[in-house]
Amino acid sequence: MYATAAAVVVVVGVLLTYQANLLLDRSTATDRARSDKQAEKAVDREQPAFVSTVTPLDYDQYLPEAFTVLLDRPLTEGEQAVLTGLNGDASRVWEFMKPLGGRIVEDASYVAPREDGNENRGDAQTFDLNLNSDRAAGLTINNMTAVKDSCHAPTAQTVVVIPPAGSEPRQGLLWDLTGGPTDRPHGPYVLDEGEPEEGELYFRRNVVELGNGQSNMAFRIQPEVSTHTCRWHIVASYTDTTGSHEQRIPSGTGTFTTEAVPSQPVQYFVRVPTSGWGCIGRVNQQNCAATDVVRLPRPPTYRPVPD
Repeated sequence: MYATAAAVVVVVGVLLTYQANLLLDRSTATDRARSDKQAEKAVDREQPAFVSTVTPLDYDQYLPEAFTVLLDRPLTEGEQAVLTGLNGDASRVWEFMKPLGGRIVEDASYVAPREDGNENRGDAQTFDLNLNSDRAAGLTINNMTAVKDSCHAPTAQTVVVIPPAGSEPRQGLLWDLTGGPTDRPHGPYVLDEGEPEEGELYFRRNVVELGNGQSNMAFRIQPEVSTHTCRWHIVASYTDTTGSHEQRIPSGTGTFTTEAVPSQPVQYFVRVPTSGWGCIGRVNQQNCAATDVVRLPRPPTYRPVPD
């Protein structure tokens, strides 16, 4: 009898304990769920708002219709002979100049009119910018501003020009970095030839949505400069559930460099269609039949754009 009573007491105790734990679980479930959710949000916010990946254009696969090759030293007489012995085919010129340390500068896309009245023109070095966020919570980039870190006169000594053979459509964003270090950048402008949006300020009518499962955003960036080579970066302004923030592109202290074409290089070569090469400066005139019709480019002009 005592054993039966003891067993009943044990069973009742177990049931009471289970019931108490169940009631406790139910009473704290909301608090625990809220705490877990806050912890998840905190971990999510520890990740970068977004990651930017910059990829230079592969000129071995893609050559613009018109471009200039810059080199930091004069060509030797032997190298001049090789260059001017080419028939001006763009791919062959680049194939020869690239191993010597050549860098391509593109003729910037012509965009007119621009929404803010800016008419400055320069040369460009294009790259692809990809933005991606692994955050569970969404965020909205509502502006991107170019900031000049430093600018200096172009230093290339050799300039080789391949003039345009036609036109090609461009898409992406154009930033105007023309002028010197104190001249404020403008843009980004929409590049989309033939479309009504071309020349509009992109972030006046658009935003970029990232995170929360959104796809990455890819831009082709065309920054143009004129009288100065500039190092610069982008400041992206974004909002999320915690408010307004800014993030630098590239991250840390990284910068982009956009190189200008010197107006008075040591050596200047230009391929004149149907006439051959024109060669100016400290050069050998062998194979330079078009020199008489070639002139050094005038120094580019810059007009400040009213704020």
